[in-house]
Amino acid sequence: MLSNRLPLFNDSIHVSDKRVIVRVDFNVPAEQNKITDDYRILRTLPLLEQLRSRGARIMLLSHLTEKKEHRSFEPLMENFQQVCGFSIKFAPTPLAARQSKAPVTLLENLRAFPGEENKDPQFAKELALVGDLFINEAFSQSHRSNTSIVELPKLLPSYAGPLFYEEIRKLGEASSPEKPFLLILGGVKFATKIGVLEHFMEVADSIFIGGALANTFLVASGFSVGESPVEQDAVPHVRNAFIGKPNVMLPSDVRVEGNEVRSVSDIRTGDVIYDLGPVSSAALAEKLQEMRMILWNGPLGFVERGYNQATSELIDLLAHSKARVIIGGGDTLALIRKQGLEDSFYYLSTGGGAMLEFLAKGTLPGIDALLETRNSM
Repeated sequence: MLSNRLPLFNDSIHVSDKRVIVRVDFNVPAEQNKITDDYRILRTLPLLEQLRSRGARIMLLSHLTEKKEHRSFEPLMENFQQVCGFSIKFAPTPLAARQSKAPVTLLENLRAFPGEENKDPQFAKELALVGDLFINEAFSQSHRSNTSIVELPKLLPSYAGPLFYEEIRKLGEASSPEKPFLLILGGVKFATKIGVLEHFMEVADSIFIGGALANTFLVASGFSVGESPVEQDAVPHVRNAFIGKPNVMLPSDVRVEGNEVRSVSDIRTGDVIYDLGPVSSAALAEKLQEMRMILWNGPLGFVERGYNQATSELIDLLAHSKARVIIGGGDTLALIRKQGLEDSFYYLSTGGGAMLEFLAKGTLPGIDALLETRNSM
């Protein structure tokens, strides 16, 4: 198994008085300098608390973007400390982080430095000077070939953190799932889902397509979707590879703007699809009852605009299902937490794109980097 080959951080590794670099995913949504979803931070805390209790000095690395714009961590520092429950010093540069004597230091947004996204060996050397060993606890960002993910492990003794390891182990179970097995895919981009679809076409007993992703499938099936977004370039491939397959389920009705319900054969010229309709939700609910394992990534509606009825109903159904349920994707996880159901599932992955790429390929750039490291502590 892949998880058994990873260099895993454990109690035998000496960290007292060591500077431990931890790559985390603190790329969290915030409004008016207040964090609005702290789930990924909370999942990282067990490792950070363990390191603190063992006398390590922690050097945190992460990036932070909002609507593709790079933001500074500095205005959020007070809120980060409230969420974490301990003091964190802000360091604007790698040199400042290197000079910090604080028990926990957070370097400025990695994407403020040009070398992060360019796989720059020189920037990796600057980061390596900050610590004595490296732990990757950012599975959710390990599909990116960034310097802190793939170059830094070449320069320091490097390990997978406990959350990173758990992600690989639990998601790995979906590669050979208990059957009957249902895959539910929502969200927007077909390009991020194609690998998972192709991987599971011969594995899944049923595949349900929802969200804006379903628009492209409906067009490939010959339906009009009005003014709804469609990935036109993907239509020919979808038509040839997925339409008409007995295990692929598409919506039969939808909700358009104004929450009106339409059959997919009755969508009007100016309509925009925002959510599943009740017949489609009922069909999916019936299918759930047969399953022993369910994998879900991506919301079923435009939740950012409040069209979350189908997604919220599915969350409630899956929370009471007897199947093993694995769910990933930030928007979906935010709704799960809002409904207070985060402890009701077999596994909630912190990964969105990373989850999809790992399921499709069986590895990630961040995993490969750890497998290639040569540890000697």
